[in-house]
Parts: sequence; C-alpha cells; structure tokens
Amino acid sequence: MKRILKLFADAALTAGCCIGVGFLSGKEAQLYWGNAKSAVTFAAAFAAATFVVREFCGKTHSATVGQTCARLLSKGAEGLRAAIVFCSFACAVTALAGVEACFRELFGAPLPFPTAAFAAAAVAAVLRKAKLKVFKAVNVLSLALAGATIGALFVRGAETSTLNTPAANTFVYALFSVTVTFGVSAKLSQNCTAWENATVSVLSALIVGALMIAVLRLCDFSASTPVLRNLSLPLKILAAAAILLSSVTGLVANVVPVTEMLNDVLGDETLCTLLTLSVALALSMFGLDFALRAGYAAVAAVGLFTLVLAIKKLAVRRTASKKIARQSSTQRE
Repeated sequence: MKRILKLFADAALTAGCCIGVGFLSGKEAQLYWGNAKSAVTFAAAFAAATFVVREFCGKTHSATVGQTCARLLSKGAEGLRAAIVFCSFACAVTALAGVEACFRELFGAPLPFPTAAFAAAAVAAVLRKAKLKVFKAVNVLSLALAGATIGALFVRGAETSTLNTPAANTFVYALFSVTVTFGVSAKLSQNCTAWENATVSVLSALIVGALMIAVLRLCDFSASTPVLRNLSLPLKILAAAAILLSSVTGLVANVVPVTEMLNDVLGDETLCTLLTLSVALALSMFGLDFALRAGYAAVAAVGLFTLVLAIKKLAVRRTASKKIARQSSTQRE
C-alpha cells in the first residue's frame, strides 16, 4: 500500500509541475490545446514521453540532469545540459512574469514592485531547500487549489469554448511539459520498475488531461486571459492563491537543473537557488512572458532531441541485454 501511495504522489507531483500560470489562466489553451481532442492527444504524448524519460533515468541511475546528459552523450553532454538549463531558466522567468500579469488582470493596476512574482520566488526558494515529502505535500495543496478554483468557476456557470488547434501545437506543448518536468522525473524514477514508471506516467497524464478538458469548459477565447474574466472578489482570491502556488511548484521544478549546474561551480546550493531566482525575478520585470509563444517551441525542440537520444540508448541497452541472455542460455546448454 505504501508503494502504491508513493506512485500516486509521484504522479501528482509530475502533474502539478505542469500546471502553472499559463494553464490556469487559459492562455496555454488558446495556443496549444483549444479542444478536447487536443487534450486527449496531449495526454497520450505526455504519458509516452514521460515513460521514456523515467525508464532511461531509472535504468542508468541518473538522478540529476547532469548525470542524464552525461549518459545520453559521451561528447557534447555539457552542451545538452546547458540547453536544458537555459530552457528551465527561461520557463522560470516566464512563470514569474506570468504570475504578475495574472495578478494585474485580477486586481487591477500593478504596484511599483512585482509583489506577486516576488512572493512566488521567495516561497520557491524556501521550498527548494525543503525535503521531497514537503514539496509533494505543497504540490498536492496546489492541485487541490487548482481543482477548487475550476470547481468554483463551474458552479458559477460557464459556456464551453473551443478552438481548432493544430496538432503540431499540441505536440509542442507535450514536449515542453516533459522538458520542464525533466529534473523531477529523473529524481523520482530511481529504483522504480518499468510497471511503476508506466503507472506514474499514465496517472500524471490523466490528471493533467482531465484538468485541461475542465479548463476548456471555462474559457472565453475572445478574452486575453480566457479563464480570469468577470470574477467576483472571492473567486479572484481563490484563483490568485491557486495561480501563486502552482507557479511556486513550477518554479521549483524549473530551478532544479539550473541550481545543480551552478552548484558544480559555486558549491553552495542555497546561494545558487537565491542567485537563480533573483536574476529570474529581475528579468521577469521586463515582461518576458512573450516566451509563451516562441519559448515553448524552443524548449520542445530540446525535449525532442533528448527523447530521441533516450529512445536510442534504451534500444541499445535492450539489444545488449537480449544478447547477454542468449549467450548465458547457450553456455548453460
């Protein structure tokens, strides 16, 4: 039973890292999954890609992005690692810029200082140093708040809105989601069987897919933020809490690869975390959430390249294992 609960917790953690500002505000739905068919396509692609990442990291005992890159490429590993780190940092900047933009949408004129983004960065810095159990608990709370917000909006009433989203956009979003959860998946995949990896991958995809379909029923795609429109004050507060906490869990997932790389140089994880979040916060003040469009495609490209390498390496390992098994069988005979 304890093992089963762990699998559900891992799936919730993986799913929670996918749900951020763009997701809850409906902006990502506008661009990447504007209808239920696209949500189902995403779930299938995300489950398959997450399984590949978990299988590779688990079988090669790669608990960090750096270890994974070293096992994927004998030459050029640092280049691949740098690309993943850059993507993660860009996502952190985008998340901070996005949370501030959503708070402006909810509560009107912004303060001179990005208060919401600062709060998200501060909580993420504390959570980055916490134990994994604490992070999982906060992630469950984040999912609960997201579910409560969506549920409250359903009670209020909403009209279903759909868009004809190109399939390519949906696959870009799936690859993007796998890439931003790379660090978390690598750590959680250790000492897991193939069945357990498959279970976590499918469960996390089902959680995200179900929430995507629910969000679609709340979207008014004629608005700049399709979900955050015409809300009462209690709903605004609930939505703000959900957005803030979901951005925190996403931030922690994204700063993991960055701080791991910086830690190799500086040797102080706390300093690396503070440095990463401080620079990301500063850049977010320029409103760099334009990465919601161009940045996602770049992140997806890095994810696709990583997945292709992982599939190739897994195939080679499988072939070698079969060859060894046949040789052992022949020797016994």
